[in-house]
Amino acid sequence: MSDDITDLLARRFSWPDGSGVLLAGSTAEGVAMRGSNVNVLVLDAPDDWLPADDGTESVVRPMSLARNYLCSRDPVINMDILRSEPLRSLAELATGMARIQDPLTPDLELPVLDALEMRFLSRLRSGRIVSGAPAIEHWRQRTQVRWLPEFHCATTYLTADHFRRKAMTAHADQLPVDASVLLRLTVEHLLISALAGCGHVLHEVKNLGRNITSVLANGTRGPRLFEEAASLLEHGMKPTPELFAWIDACSADLLRWLPSSTHGRSAAAYLAGQGYVQLAGQGYVQEGRS
Repeated sequence: MSDDITDLLARRFSWPDGSGVLLAGSTAEGVAMRGSNVNVLVLDAPDDWLPADDGTESVVRPMSLARNYLCSRDPVINMDILRSEPLRSLAELATGMARIQDPLTPDLELPVLDALEMRFLSRLRSGRIVSGAPAIEHWRQRTQVRWLPEFHCATTYLTADHFRRKAMTAHADQLPVDASVLLRLTVEHLLISALAGCGHVLHEVKNLGRNITSVLANGTRGPRLFEEAASLLEHGMKPTPELFAWIDACSADLLRWLPSSTHGRSAAAYLAGQGYVQLAGQGYVQEGRS
């Protein structure tokens, strides 16, 4: 399908010289649903360049560092246009991702990427080149997106553990709704962490199922969590000792699996450096914490 979309883009748009153009998002990754928008990134666009189609500029999103255009003809094309100026800011922010190589770097010293920044870096890394490969490679090198899966794998695992601890506190304080929400967030973030270990970097949960299915269809040996994801999420997340134990067991299995995954080795080493250890038959703990 992406080949057909690439041909369609070539017919509808004339790309500016020297710019890089990427087909991105679910279409490029092969997990698009019927009716999904087609996402396009245009990098290093001249100041006076606009898409010469039926595009109309929507609200500028300052946090995304991009100007966004929505071209409404079928299929709908959502185009983010970036000039050269944001690259320095993104590079300064993203360069901290490489610190995931050092297991002793405190997690508070790792960069915090918001959802729009994560979405952009993910699309920059995994997007399919339509035009201007040199410009795209320049952006990829400057933003060090090669470290994005390892970084996202480790930091999302840490976030999952944070939600797990909060769920335990809410359950102890007899706040069942809060505990249920926090447990679901725990499972979702563990799944996102596992997918990052396979090289699938998600900035939101809506494509979780399709990405897990894609990984399993490729014959990749995934963690226990992939096989039990549907059962866990259908469980309703009613906080019980059995559910906490189930999630802990899946978390421990994920730690064991990460070193064997494509992008999980550095993440596993980093988590070990932060004190995460496995206790046989007892899930996992972080040394020095309850």
